[in-house]
This record gives sequence, structure tokens and C-alpha cells, in this order.
Amino acid sequence: IANLSWLYARYAYGSGVYAYNTVNAFNLYAIKQAFWQSDLVPVVVFGQDLGPMVAWGIGLVLVASVLLVGRYLQTRSDRAFLEVACLLAFGFFLLATRMHERYIYGAFLLIFPLFGFARRYCWSALILSFTMLSNLVYSYIYVDAVTGKLPGVDATHMWGSASNLLSLLNVTTFFVLGFQFLGGEIRALDRIDDELRLLGARARGWFDPREGIVPITRIDWLLALCFTLASFAVCIAWITSPADKVFDEIYYARAGAEYLAGKDIYEFTHPPLTKLIIAFSMLLFGGLSPLGDSALGWRFLNVVIGALSVGLLYLFAKRLTRSTWFAGAAAVMLLCDGFHFVQSRIATPEITVAFFSLLVLYAFYELWTVSGARRVAQTLWSGRTTRTYLTLLGVGAIVAVIVAKLAVTLGPRTKGDELIGVAGVIVFLYVELGFYLVARWATSSGRAYLDALFGRVDDRTGSLGDPFVVSYADGSRYAYAADGAGTLMLSDGTVIAVAGRDEALIVAQDADLTRRYRLDGRMEYQTPVASATYEPNGDIVLPDARTRGASAWGWLALLAVASGALAASKWNGLFDFFVVWVCALGVALQRLRARPALFGNPFGLPLDVLAGTMLVVAGAIYTLSYVPFFLLGHNFVDMVTLQREMYHYHATLVATHPYASVWWQWPILERPISYFYSDFAPYHTTHVATDCCVAEILALPNPFVWWLGLVSVPLVGILAWRERNRGYALLVIAYFFQWLPWIGSPRIAFEYHFYPNLAIIVLSNAILLQRLWAMGKTAQAPQRLAVFGYLAVVVWGFIFFYPVLAGVHIPWDQWHARMWIDRWII
Repeated sequence: IANLSWLYARYAYGSGVYAYNTVNAFNLYAIKQAFWQSDLVPVVVFGQDLGPMVAWGIGLVLVASVLLVGRYLQTRSDRAFLEVACLLAFGFFLLATRMHERYIYGAFLLIFPLFGFARRYCWSALILSFTMLSNLVYSYIYVDAVTGKLPGVDATHMWGSASNLLSLLNVTTFFVLGFQFLGGEIRALDRIDDELRLLGARARGWFDPREGIVPITRIDWLLALCFTLASFAVCIAWITSPADKVFDEIYYARAGAEYLAGKDIYEFTHPPLTKLIIAFSMLLFGGLSPLGDSALGWRFLNVVIGALSVGLLYLFAKRLTRSTWFAGAAAVMLLCDGFHFVQSRIATPEITVAFFSLLVLYAFYELWTVSGARRVAQTLWSGRTTRTYLTLLGVGAIVAVIVAKLAVTLGPRTKGDELIGVAGVIVFLYVELGFYLVARWATSSGRAYLDALFGRVDDRTGSLGDPFVVSYADGSRYAYAADGAGTLMLSDGTVIAVAGRDEALIVAQDADLTRRYRLDGRMEYQTPVASATYEPNGDIVLPDARTRGASAWGWLALLAVASGALAASKWNGLFDFFVVWVCALGVALQRLRARPALFGNPFGLPLDVLAGTMLVVAGAIYTLSYVPFFLLGHNFVDMVTLQREMYHYHATLVATHPYASVWWQWPILERPISYFYSDFAPYHTTHVATDCCVAEILALPNPFVWWLGLVSVPLVGILAWRERNRGYALLVIAYFFQWLPWIGSPRIAFEYHFYPNLAIIVLSNAILLQRLWAMGKTAQAPQRLAVFGYLAVVVWGFIFFYPVLAGVHIPWDQWHARMWIDRWII
């Protein structure tokens, strides 16, 4: 009644003021049209004038009201009352013209009490949360655009196709809910926890023990090398065109030359590592080499890093898919992606950041996998252990004070004394953290590693020295005593004392999962798809593969080094630190519930050791990257002051750029960035189709790869939950951590800030293609033909867009034919 009354008042008294189809509202009329269009224009179908749009809006609201209220009168239940109230509010917003974004709030508020009745209201509430938030963001941007009179901004259609798609999502949600309500489904779940139980029932109560454990054969290494060389060959061709510095090469190539000349660099706003790599590349092929200051010198090593990314992605895909074919498909997608191609051929940091980001994720995934069965020495605190631990921490504090004092006093200061105290605290905490890790090594994990390394592990009795604990992937633990006896602590909280005989101790059966614990410390994990044995020395044994528990230390070292290189390349690389820590924390929290762990051994990844090692190694690498800075007469306090200046630059930067974009535009590829453009027919006021020539370097992802990610990434997220897959979960978590923090960025951003997610999109696409392939039973099945067809289209897409990726001179009409979306052209 309130809606209908408001509708009458709106049109009776407001037509002269708000005669628009929609006022920044994502509803029916924004699916195709821009906002702020007159609703007095007629609706024309097949040339027939069917009356003004405003009349159709009123009619649609009345029809929807009659249908919905009529359905309620048939049932007269409390549930139907809530449903019809929600749908009437929703329909009023969607079907009537002259709507503001705020008029959807009634539907948004009323949908939450419906959670307990049907799952469709749960996902509908998520959709409304997203579209309403987006609509509010749009409206605030609109206010800024209008009040600030921003040049070149169409205030009636600022988001282009994105607002059309969000409007379509709202309308689709309404019609699905309305159809199901009118269709007569009255069955309800009594409580929301019933629905949650059903959701859990659809997910596995076990994980696939084969996940991530697949042999990397000689053929795999050969294929990885071939894809690496192929990427290098494709990207190095005509690398010196254009010969001049393009886009931010004017800063980074200049920095390389300044490093080689022993000067303070002009570009100080990012950490040094990528600029040092460019400087080394110039040392080889430009700058100090006989070739002179050339484009080959600036760009060569970036081509190498881009090629290495393809080989690394192949290995990661092989671990995730357990398939050589689909690992190869992933490598082909990256090799044939225009974004990868362009970023490999320009002397800017993005390719380096993406490579180390991928290496961090890969190393962490390997560490996560091999930590399934882990030995932990000296877990029971004795008096000797406590004394050792506290002594090391005390000595560390004394050493930390001395080192901090030296760090802030050695060398001349050129940037003032303001941050001496801050620099001293940083050094103190860093040194003390290092001693903490030494203490942890001396009292627990280090002893276990040395036992395994020198073979001091007996399969029957365990360590020949002190007691230790074996932890398994399901969260169960077996504690050894010196005489070979022990205690089994099951993941459900049960504790059993054993004498040490080599026979089956207990069999735990949970639906499709069987776990067999043996008195020698082994556990067999049997599922409908595969079985694995977890050994006391930390090995995981499958029929066709085996992981070495001792290799966890190597993967931890690689993870720490890659993290340091990532942080020293660009600050947005720190996003992946939080990816690793959040995943490790999630694994550890599984120990709080008395049930088998599903996402890895909750005792296998000590969060303090993991985070501490990453911080200590990364801190060392980050500081070492400033050695050229120190050699120019600066000290550690100057370095800390420089970090503040870097932050202040980005936090206060006020700038505009025609190719600037915002976070929501990146996944839909609304505004890729152009690094170079030259029109060789400037004397024409309007272009003639055959004019020659246009040359452009557009950092354009392969649309067939990029847009499939809109489907594949959510699918991988669903599979991660349903199949308890660690690798899939890692991909999705990394995708959002590398993307969503940019929402709060204080400075302008570009499509290339989303570039590290290209590898995740490619890996997700490979997983999607593998699932599609599995649906086909023969080589001629439509699903399998679709996979081959898709890969062929990907290769064709790269060839088709190559001219606008490589700066090839082409006629204007051919260039324009590759500009599929108007907003690709500025």
C-alpha cells in the first residue's frame, strides 16, 4: 500500500521535476539506456508507438502488485506475507521509472528475515548487498563528477557496460524470486542452521590425499623449458620498437642509467629491486655496454622474467591439475595473452612483481602440501628447554640493543634525525625476532630436521634421542616416548595410550573416509578416490608419488626469499604476505574443532615460524636492495626516512591520466592502458578507412582468457569448498587479496595493478577446462571439442590483437576493428 501510494504521489506531483527513466538507479531501465533520460519518450516495438515509458512503468508495477498480492491471498501464511512485502518493494524499485538508488533499501531490509525459509533468499541477499553497495558508490562518484565538473566524464553513463550488467543482475534476481514465489513452492526449512547443514552435506567430509602430489617428470621439465623459450622468442622479436622510452620507462630506464653512473636516482617512489634488474640489463646490453643506451638494454631482462613466468606457471598448473595436458594448456594461455606479452616488453616493475607473486604462491603451496605429516621434536617443555629458550631471548635482547645503536649511528645522515627512534625500534624488533626463531629452532623443529637429515629416525620407535610428536594431515598426533611407547591423540579429541607394537591400533570410519592408525606412527588415509600413507619421518606416500617431509625447509626458504624479492620490487607485493598468513592461520584454526582437518595439517605450519622467517629474510633482502643508496653516503635512518617519503608521495598524489581506471573496471576489461600510440595521418580531420598508419602498444589481455576468468575464478572458489581443495582455495584468496585492497587506494590506479591476477585467471581457466573435458566420454564429445576450440580461439585472439600489442603500423580501419569496446579508445 505504501509503495502504491508513493507511486501515485510521485507521478501526480513530481512529473515536472523528475521526468527521467532512472536517477542513477540500477533497475530495468538502466539495462540498456543511460541514466537521466526522459521517461516521456514512447516505447516503440516494430515501429509501433506503444505509449510513453512512464505509463509502462506504472502498468508493470500494478501488474506485479496484483500477481504478488493474489498469491499471498491464496496462502495467507507468515512466510508469504514476508515474501510478498519484499517482492513488492523490490518490484517497485525495478519496474517504475524515476527511481533513485536509495529506493531499493526496503527490499534489502526485508530479504534478511527470509533467510530461514529458502536458500534462494540467501544468495539473493548477497547479490542485493553487492549491487546496492555498487549503486551507492556510483552515486557518490556521480556527485564528485558533477560538483567537480570533471572533464571528459559523461555523468549520465560513467561506468559504461558495468552499470548495465549490474542492472541486469538486479532484474534477473527479481524475476527468479518472483517466478518461484508465484510457482507455488511453499516448502520451507525450519531454521537457517538446517540450510547450513544441507550446504555442508553437499561438501566432502574428506580431502583428496593426492592433491599437489604428482611427479614432475623429465618431460615436464622439458615442456616447461620449451614454453619458457617460446615466450622468450615471441617477446624478444622487434623488442627495440619503439626505440624511445615509452610510458614509465622514462623513470625506470632513467633509474637504471643513474645506478650505473653512481648517482642518486630520481625515481624513489618504489623499492629498488626492479630498477636494479633494469640497471643490470642495461649493463649487459645498454648503458655501459658497446651497444649504448638502447631499448634492448632497458627491456631484455624483463623479457627473461616474463619467459620464466610461463615455465613457472606450467609447474604450478601441473601440481594443481595433475595433468601434463592441462598444465600445457595453462602455459599456452599465458603465452598467448597480450597483457603478458606487453608487460614482458616494457621496462617497468609489473612483470617482476607478477613473477615473484606467482613464485610466492607456488612455494607456499608446495610447503602447505609437504607439511601434511610433520615431526615436531621436543614439544613437551622441560626445564632444560625452558632455560634454553629464555636464555636465547635474553641474549637476543642485548644483541638487539647493540645492533640498533650501531644502525642509527654508523654513517652520515643526509635526511635529518627525526626518525632515529623509529629506526632503532625497527632494528631492535628485527634482531629479537631473529633470536626468537633461533630459540624455536633449538627447542623444536630444528631437532626434528636434523634427525631426519642424518637418518636418526627408526620407523618403529622414532627418534633415538628425545621424545617427539608426529602430526598428521587430519589433525591427529602421535607422541613418542624414549622407550618406543606413545600416546595417540585423535582429531576428535580421543587420547589413547599405546605400548609400541607394530599392528593396527584403531580404525576411524567417517562416511566415505577411513583412517587407520598404526603403533609405529604411520597413518593411512583412505577416501573413495585415493589413499595415502603418512610416515613418521614426515613423508607422504602414494602409489605413484612420494613427498619428502624434510623438503619443507627448502620450500620455506624459497618462500621467504621470494617474499623478500617481491617486497623489494613494489609495495603491493605485500598483499601476498597476507595471503600466506591468512591461509596458514585458517589451517591452524582447524585444531579448535574436534573433527578431522580438511584443509591441511593444523600442526604442520607453525604460524609464528612461517611469518617470522618471511619477515626476517624479507627484511634482509629489502635492506640489501638499498646497498647502492648506502654507497652514496646515506645510512639506515635515511633509508627509513625514505620509506616515509615514499608513502607520503602515494598517499597525497593528486593526478589524472586518460587511461586511469578503478578496481571494478579491471576484471571486465573496460579500460586497458595504452603505453604508446602514434597516428601517422594527422592532417585528416576525419579518418579515411585506408589511412596509413596507426601504431599502438595497448596492454590488452587476451579477451578470451580474461573474460573466462569471470566464470572460472568463482567456479574454483566453489570447488575449493566442496572438494576441500587447498590449491583452489589459495588461488581464490590470492585473487581477492591482490585485487580488493585497491578499493582504498588514495592514488590513481591502472589496469596493470590487476596484472598479478592474470596467472590466477589462467590457472582457474585450466581447472575449468579440465572439468569440462572430464564431462566428455570420447575424444569427439562436444565438451572435449569445446576445449580444443577454446584453445584455438585463444591462439587466434593473440594473433588477431598482435598488431595493437606490438606497435605494428596498420591502416586505421584495421586498428579500429580491434577496438571492440569504445572505452578502449581515449
